[in-house]
Amino acid sequence: MFQNYLKIALRNLFRQKTVSIINIFGLSIAVGCSITVFLFLQNYWTLDEFHKNGERIFIIEYVTNTGGEIQTWGDAPAPIAQALQSDFPQIEHAVRIQREGAKAFYKENVFDEVITYADVDFFTMFTFPLKYGDPSALNNPNAIILSADAAEKYFPGKDPIGRTIPLIIGDQPKTFSIAGVAEPFPNNIGFRFDFLTGYHSVHEILKTQNWKTRTDGIFIQLRRAEDADFVAKQMNRYVPLFNDHNSDTPIQSFTLDNLRHPAPNAYDVIHRPAETLHPALTIMFSLIALVMMAVSCFNFVNISLGGVSRRLKEIGIRKVLGGRREHLIAQFMSENLLLCFLSLALGLMLTEVLFVPILNSIMVLKTTVSFSSNAGLWLWMLGLLAVTGLGSGMYPAFYVSSFKPVIIFAGRQKFVSKNMLRRGLLAIQFVLAFLAVIITVVLLTAAQQWKHFSWGYNPDQTLIVQLTESRQFDLLKNEVLKNPNVQMVAGSVHHIGQSMRQETLFADGDEKQNIFRFDVGAGYPEALGLNLKSGRFFDFEKRVEDENSIIVNEAFLEKQNLSDGIGRQIRVAEKKYTITGVVDDFKLFGTGATYPSAFFRADNKDFTCMVIRFAPGTGKEVAAQIDQVWKNLFPDVTINRFFQKEVFDGFYQTFTKVSGTFGYVAAMALLIACLGLYGLAAQHFLRYLKEVGVRKMLGASAGQILLLINREFLISMIVAGVIATTLSAAGIQLLLKQVKQFTGNFSPGFMPFVLANVVIFITAMAAVGRQSWNVATINLSEVLKNSE
Repeated sequence: MFQNYLKIALRNLFRQKTVSIINIFGLSIAVGCSITVFLFLQNYWTLDEFHKNGERIFIIEYVTNTGGEIQTWGDAPAPIAQALQSDFPQIEHAVRIQREGAKAFYKENVFDEVITYADVDFFTMFTFPLKYGDPSALNNPNAIILSADAAEKYFPGKDPIGRTIPLIIGDQPKTFSIAGVAEPFPNNIGFRFDFLTGYHSVHEILKTQNWKTRTDGIFIQLRRAEDADFVAKQMNRYVPLFNDHNSDTPIQSFTLDNLRHPAPNAYDVIHRPAETLHPALTIMFSLIALVMMAVSCFNFVNISLGGVSRRLKEIGIRKVLGGRREHLIAQFMSENLLLCFLSLALGLMLTEVLFVPILNSIMVLKTTVSFSSNAGLWLWMLGLLAVTGLGSGMYPAFYVSSFKPVIIFAGRQKFVSKNMLRRGLLAIQFVLAFLAVIITVVLLTAAQQWKHFSWGYNPDQTLIVQLTESRQFDLLKNEVLKNPNVQMVAGSVHHIGQSMRQETLFADGDEKQNIFRFDVGAGYPEALGLNLKSGRFFDFEKRVEDENSIIVNEAFLEKQNLSDGIGRQIRVAEKKYTITGVVDDFKLFGTGATYPSAFFRADNKDFTCMVIRFAPGTGKEVAAQIDQVWKNLFPDVTINRFFQKEVFDGFYQTFTKVSGTFGYVAAMALLIACLGLYGLAAQHFLRYLKEVGVRKMLGASAGQILLLINREFLISMIVAGVIATTLSAAGIQLLLKQVKQFTGNFSPGFMPFVLANVVIFITAMAAVGRQSWNVATINLSEVLKNSE
């Protein structure tokens, strides 16, 4: 029986090549997207589950209340680790970590790396098996352990144990001996390292016994996970001690968050040492998979219903010869499962060759396709096969098998109600395609608006050089100023668009406000090109006076309800400053949509940036000269420089990747919908041939014929466009209200919606245009000879 079903299924598959190709290709795209989404979400849903002690490992966090804004932080006071381990027998291990930027030297290249300092119990707590070396290396202040990726990067194909690697951490050079190499990390890793050394070495950077000192993360391992609530409550005994040392930034409480099962709001924890999944990503990628599968299944059902008339005689004859309804259902379901199996196979190929590489180019956490060790993937694929096979094929199979032979052979089988269903399914397909295209166009519009948002100054005449040591500033400045095209040189600790510090401003009464601080040298605002609105800039000749002076932007004055702030005193943390200058608002974030409240504080030491203002049109020449000067002065260090107009390029590139993701989804959804439209049109137009012939005999023009045969599709498209435009416009407005702090007053306007509708209508016309024209211009004699 099964063999007969398979033979008939293959015969029908090859008999209707166009329909089969459309169904297989459309479903394979959707299946590929679904598998890719599953692999991506699987990585995040199982983050760090490979740690054997994961259920008992917790991250220490603390909660603050600044001006009514509740925030949770993932860094922690360094001394609390030892205090907890001494005071609580429930705690088995405590591990502090600290991450610092470092420059690694290899042959003639210099690489920016991150070195992680960790306590000696690190490998006891976490499951990071070593390929080479011994975990006890963390007891050696001059030893370092590499990740598998780092070892391959610097010592490809070699055992690096015993070799040395020179690093510059901050401005301090240090040579480490390689004492271990970790096994390759699994994909679902949320907490990782590339360079790992003992925490005792961090004493060179941090005062680890001072309650003012915060380390990047503290993990504790409990003897029993059930003790977490008790320990979290008892930890609050340290709150007064912390606040006594940090009166400017007091905290409300300490809390614990499990490494394996993070809290729902873990994504919102500031400086959390282990990565977690933002719910928006889950929703976004799940919707992508759902949209693609829905479009494909609707497409399949639509085409299956449209092709029913071609198999009426087969159904009638089989029933007359004794075929039972359940046999017909089994036949149609076997055909559908075969088609879905082929789609699954092609979908897997698309996943590995196309979709996963695209995803990996966008996301930090890499996704791989592994069949041998991923039972979840096999279950997901079987589920997809069952859902698509049954979900898309059940209704057509039960519907077709219900036909009665007498009605079939009498030619009285009607499909009116099913035509309505097909129109509805077609409209739903295009609603989903419309939504995907509209979202893509809106994102691209946002990117363009943000790129052209006013900077508040001219960024075209400024070059930024990143310094690795504070001594480099004076050496480089003396040489740079010899270039006649250089107009000004200034230094800074923070830099607009790249780094800043968040401070607490004490406004009227006890009100606290968050504000951004920039520590800069004299001449920085002028070198950057900021426009002075009132007062004065910092003065090289008034360094003592400027120690208590600040320059604020207009947004600062507006937030304080001040019309003129010159001479006014404000309190930031525990220090009072006098406003001596006001500058125009400037673009601080890539969106440029908001002008945050900010101020500049004079600082004339430990610069990390050099800001160079050059004459118009001389940027390339100045940059080339600086490259040569740097090479002469610091031959062992690679220069890191950029033009100020490029400072937000990283953000725009990331946003472009996100837009590109939606673009791929929109293209795939539109392609599937148009493939379905093409297949449906081929069946639809056949039913109009005789009517077209009669109308042509009565003098109907080609335009009238085109309108007649495409009317059903036009109505479905118009309905889909109206519904999708309304839904997307309402959804986008609601979303913009929720993220107004990030997007400001951004409004997409009506053009993205118009453009998206035009794109889809043109694409749909292209899908059916050739067939429509062939029907409208068909020779009358061919129509009359057609037996259909």
